[in-house]
Amino acid sequence: MKTRRNSIKVWVSDEERTLLEAKSNYYGYSRLAKYIRDAIIYEKVTHIDLKGRDEIYAAYSENTRELKKIAKEIRHISRYATQIQSYNLKYISNQMYNILNNQKKMLNLIDEKLDLDVWQNIDRFNYERENS
Repeated sequence: MKTRRNSIKVWVSDEERTLLEAKSNYYGYSRLAKYIRDAIIYEKVTHIDLKGRDEIYAAYSENTRELKKIAKEIRHISRYATQIQSYNLKYISNQMYNILNNQKKMLNLIDEKLDLDVWQNIDRFNYERENS
């Protein structure tokens, strides 16, 4: 066993302590001090800047704005159109709402996949360190 003669005091908030404990448990550490020591000494520090993320969100937002304009026009048409049969109007409205729902799903997918890539990178590093 290594002899440790130096200590470092670090003050953390309740939320930070909870996060440290959760991460310690996630990585399988039984003692918080061991996790903090390993994280500070051995963990690779990675800064991730997802280039293009803002552009993706801007394009998504613009697309959503346009779809909402179209949905508003469809509602207007369905209210005042007299020559379109009701089942055709219902079909068009349903299709528009499906498109808007797909937009919401797409945003969730973008967030999920961008975050997933980061966690896979961290997990792989942790796995390689533990098995080397």
